Amino acid sequence: MSCALCLKQKPLQRSHIIPEFVYDALYDDKHRLRVLSSKPDRASRMEQKGFREELLCADCEGLIAKWERYVSLVFSGAITTSSRRDGNLVFVSGVDYAQFKLFQLSVLWRAGVSMLPFFSNVRLGPHEELLRKLIVAADPGDPHDYGCTLYALTKDNGVDRELITQPTQFRMQSVRGYHFLFGGMSWVYFVSSHGVPPGLKAAFVQRSGTFALLPVKSPGEMFIERLARRLHENRTR
Repeated sequence: MSCALCLKQKPLQRSHIIPEFVYDALYDDKHRLRVLSSKPDRASRMEQKGFREELLCADCEGLIAKWERYVSLVFSGAITTSSRRDGNLVFVSGVDYAQFKLFQLSVLWRAGVSMLPFFSNVRLGPHEELLRKLIVAADPGDPHDYGCTLYALTKDNGVDRELITQPTQFRMQSVRGYHFLFGGMSWVYFVSSHGVPPGLKAAFVQRSGTFALLPVKSPGEMFIERLARRLHENRTR
């Protein structure tokens, strides 16, 4: 079979769609995580690994793994960044623009090409191929290209890393977007040929290595329950 990224005929790996490092906070003492169904009448199940499928060759896995490792080190504090607060926003500086942005693009693209039901709401159309070309060339594009705003999910003792939910699609004016929740962050991607609302552009990661982060209270388990009901209602209409 051909690799979804380089399109070459090579043996495929069991590729993660959402990086493995974000699941660490979800595993129990037996290295299992609980997967919640979007259908209220379907039982939850235990998994040993995050969502994976045969998607990428080893070379392309290695390409993306570099960006995943970089972002995992930023989030863990192993790579030093600085921050300043401006009202409700926190501006984080000192990240590598290319690696951080390519990580964001790789997650969006993988979700778009995935055949797993969990990612069925992410359908990128012509943007799928545009994203593939950027990723295979290790080209992050401009800050406003597939820009992503970040919200930190906070709780009393820090960031809530124990949530992961099915990505959902939304529309803001004429702009289509996708909402992911993983790794203690809400990732809101804007995918459109029409541009994004001007006020949001400054929040995207910039070539200077700065991005805006909005801390919000974690929705917790009640959010998952509401989301499950809403997804089920949408599918049965």
